[in-house]
Amino acid sequence: MQLFIHRQKTKDYSDKRFPDAMIELVESLALHKDKVWSLDDSNGLLATGSTDRCIKIVNLKSSRQVIDELDDTVHKKTIRSVAWRPASCLLAAGSFDSTISIWGKDDSSNDYTSTMADFEMELLAIIEGHENEVKSVAWSYDGTYLASCSRDKSVWIWETDEMGEEYECISVLQEHSQDVKHVVWHPSLHLLASSSYDDTIRIWKEFDDDWEAAAILNGHEGTVWCSDFEKSESSIRLCSGSDDRTVRIWKFAGDSEDDEQEWTCEATLPQVHTRAVYSVAWGPNGLIASTGSDGTLAVYQEVNGVWNVVAKTKQCHGTHEVNVVKWTTVDGVTMLITGGDDGHVNIWKYTNL
Repeated sequence: MQLFIHRQKTKDYSDKRFPDAMIELVESLALHKDKVWSLDDSNGLLATGSTDRCIKIVNLKSSRQVIDELDDTVHKKTIRSVAWRPASCLLAAGSFDSTISIWGKDDSSNDYTSTMADFEMELLAIIEGHENEVKSVAWSYDGTYLASCSRDKSVWIWETDEMGEEYECISVLQEHSQDVKHVVWHPSLHLLASSSYDDTIRIWKEFDDDWEAAAILNGHEGTVWCSDFEKSESSIRLCSGSDDRTVRIWKFAGDSEDDEQEWTCEATLPQVHTRAVYSVAWGPNGLIASTGSDGTLAVYQEVNGVWNVVAKTKQCHGTHEVNVVKWTTVDGVTMLITGGDDGHVNIWKYTNL
């Protein structure tokens, strides 16, 4: 199978002024005793994972209080990644102890109250297979598949049942030559992206009942820490963040059913970060947010095919590194959520000026 990637000359956006929007800190939640590595939200519930081995569930809709603390004896090491299964109250957590835990609520009610006594999740399964630290877990859009990646250089795809209690590994993907940092699914296709210490991104899809690399994206000049798909049905694009301090946009040209996928590096976004970019998030609003080792939180907007920085805030967790950023909507208000080395989760309001 042939794999294609073309590079495009980087455009110069350095003369663009900002802000065109404002990022305002709404609340800083001191949730953990150590680094916050990952967070994910669904149906007004925020899950967070930390070096302290704790997973906390926060009600974002009203109280912003912790309504559950999952058993911190299940994992022996850092919780590196947490992910909600779409349209359910099922949570996957990947750990540096090489395992993945699956948690579920004891009933199907969506009436989440603000007290811990009213909400309780239980351990449903422990998934084993990786030979080293699990760095990321992610659910497919329909909840059929769970993907995981590891320091063991592999990406695993697990198939699960409706209840989320049984897991079968249907593919072990071992084409990365180094530590795999992150996995993410397309929002409406069974298309998976993995980011690696080998400076590449790989796009995976199913061919004749087997999963294979449909494309290798080359261009970053350092570890690729993260990527995220555009939330659009009209095109297939991916943004990525790297140790080389850049955020890049990759575009797929062709039919999503094509066996041979051709991707191009469509743009390198305006240079904002002075150190590694650890996390990128492509929101349903079309905006991209990035953050990383320099503690800067930036937001980018595309207008007529040109990307500009529209908002930026430095030291958004004080002097600490920021490991993750996510877009969310709470009661109709567009929010950003970040997690940092200070153990805090910060909630930011994004406003167009």
